[in-house]
Amino acid sequence: MAEADYPPGTQARYKASLHELGNLKQDMPGDPAWKGYARIVSIWVAALDAGALPKRAQLSFRGFSGWHSRMIMSAMEENGDLQFRLVGEDVAQMFGNDVKAGMRFSDLPYFTFEDYADYFRAIRADGVFGRYSGVVPFKGREHKAFDVLDLPARNEAGDVAYLYSFFRPKAAR
Repeated sequence: MAEADYPPGTQARYKASLHELGNLKQDMPGDPAWKGYARIVSIWVAALDAGALPKRAQLSFRGFSGWHSRMIMSAMEENGDLQFRLVGEDVAQMFGNDVKAGMRFSDLPYFTFEDYADYFRAIRADGVFGRYSGVVPFKGREHKAFDVLDLPARNEAGDVAYLYSFFRPKAAR
């Protein structure tokens, strides 16, 4: 989908960005975009301080208390696609209930998978996390603005295989 196909004033103004995992700890205190993510970031920083990304089995669902309805947990595929394993209720509602567990990112309406595949492939390649700030690019939902923090996790073999996405609503611009 070309930028012109998005509802006016939505996706064309926003981009996902990648950041070095090693910067997660040092960037957090001085960056206002991190406000509200401190507890989540501390889980990943503790694992990184121990020498590696956390394994999915090390991440307690209880540790995400207060975020359950505002998170998506996905399996990462080699081609950069995501299969949503868990979709929080608030996130589903934000996207007009068009995002459901079991779906793939490439199945979403109003998205061109290629626009995001490089972003997800880079996170899967290891060494980076992602941040996104924008609005829901679904017709009739473009007034819903949000920030997302995308943090990777490893499988038992040690490969980056999961993505935890934490959503925070914000006032639309």
